[in-house]
Parts: sequence; C-alpha cells; structure tokens
Amino acid sequence: MTPVTVSRWLRGFDTRGELEAEYRLPDSWTTERLRNLFGADDKDPMFDSYPLGPVQARVLGNEIGKDLSSGEFEFFLEADAEE
Repeated sequence: MTPVTVSRWLRGFDTRGELEAEYRLPDSWTTERLRNLFGADDKDPMFDSYPLGPVQARVLGNEIGKDLSSGEFEFFLEADAEE
C-alpha cells in the first residue's frame, strides 16, 4: 500500500453551504494533537469532517491568527489526500 500524505484544512461555510474561507492547518497539528482537541478515540484517523465547537475554534483560530468563532461561518476540520 502506498503511503498517503494528508493535509488538514479549516473550512468555513456560509448558511447556504458555500465555501467562504479556507485555511491550511500547520503540520505541527498531528493526528494525536487533533484527537486530544476533539476528544476523538485514539484509533480515529481524523479523516472525516469535524465541526469546530467553541473550544476548537478558539484554539485553532489562535494557531492560524484568525477568528473562527465569530459566527459568520460554520467551520469544519477536514482532511485532503495530497498527490
């Protein structure tokens, strides 16, 4: 099996479900760190789409220097496979 490189993104959607904001999460946010922040099981690969709650929005927003908790958009943590 060929190893897959994964990039993680914080994506903000408007009330119509349109993508309005997109920020790449730094590679320092390992799967283990994300599991801890989201309270995920230690077997969860964190590949699905995860909605950001207030704590995640504050922590990850501080990491990238953006306010993700303004309520303007609904943010999700998503993973993309890189070619």
